Amino acid sequence: MAVSPTILVTGGTGFIGRHLVSQLLGEGHGVRVFCRSGRKAEALFGNRVDVVEGDVTSVAEARRACRGVDRVFHVAGLYCFGARHRRELWRVNVEGTRTVLDAARAGNVRQVVHCSTAGILSGHGRLITHLDLPARPPAGCGYKISKWHGERLALEAAASGMPVVIASPTAPIGAGDERPTPTGRMILDLMEGRFPACSRTGINVISVGDLTRGLVAVSERGSAGERYVLGHENLWLEEFLARVATQVGRRAPRAWVPWPLVAAGGLLGDLAGLMTGRGGERLCWETAYYARQRQFFDVESTERRLGWRSREDLDGTIRETVEWFCNRAGGRRAETPVDRGATVLP
Repeated sequence: MAVSPTILVTGGTGFIGRHLVSQLLGEGHGVRVFCRSGRKAEALFGNRVDVVEGDVTSVAEARRACRGVDRVFHVAGLYCFGARHRRELWRVNVEGTRTVLDAARAGNVRQVVHCSTAGILSGHGRLITHLDLPARPPAGCGYKISKWHGERLALEAAASGMPVVIASPTAPIGAGDERPTPTGRMILDLMEGRFPACSRTGINVISVGDLTRGLVAVSERGSAGERYVLGHENLWLEEFLARVATQVGRRAPRAWVPWPLVAAGGLLGDLAGLMTGRGGERLCWETAYYARQRQFFDVESTERRLGWRSREDLDGTIRETVEWFCNRAGGRRAETPVDRGATVLP
């Protein structure tokens, strides 16, 4: 039977949430999962967790989930791109955050860890730090706009005296990425031969295992109102794809697309998504807009303040992710061996 729950994880059946719940259970904590599907929670965790089924925007359900717990990890969120998702992004990532914070306050919860995203930070060409939250929401991306406003709610709650601490993950990868996330989608697309070219984009990638350990460190050693960037390796997109290619038996993209062509494709992708109600996530204005961005992070401050650092080998995590897609999500390696001499134009 489950230990009496002292920790609530919202979105506990999602990609990050399921890894966090497993981490907490492994440490002997009693965990309650707040999720949309109780059956999914049971399939993942059996009777080891307490489950509250519901929607993060429901006041009654959020209050029931927060009742009697000591800490809340607010991980629930919608992570996708495309104009057709903007209303739902606002509902889940902003209104859902507001509802959970209010429920935690009503339940006298001792601490809330708000899982934001490092993607809303901006260093204007230099390495980005935890101090780089812009005064206004990022332009051109419904996901980042919603996460910026959600984080502002968390900061306002902390300023009012509520014990809220903020974790800002970069791009996580790992097994269990069912949706998949945009980063996982890149891996799956390369596996399926649907990544003929790429853009000159700078990203930071972290294993989901390192991320969940970071979330626990934020809870144990973080300070209310502070932000902690949880990241690992800064990579150009072509470097990341080349490392994925060595695991999937395909060539990495050999060319990159000029940004004006990416932008034109993004606008057409959004239009198609709005007209048909399908697609528009891989190539839309949002992905095009950020395709020319370099989001490289300096995580030394987080490592110093938390006594935490990423330790998993990224290539090993890529391998595990590929294996999971092969076994669980219908992805497959190419039948021909990888061309390890393949390169991508800078």
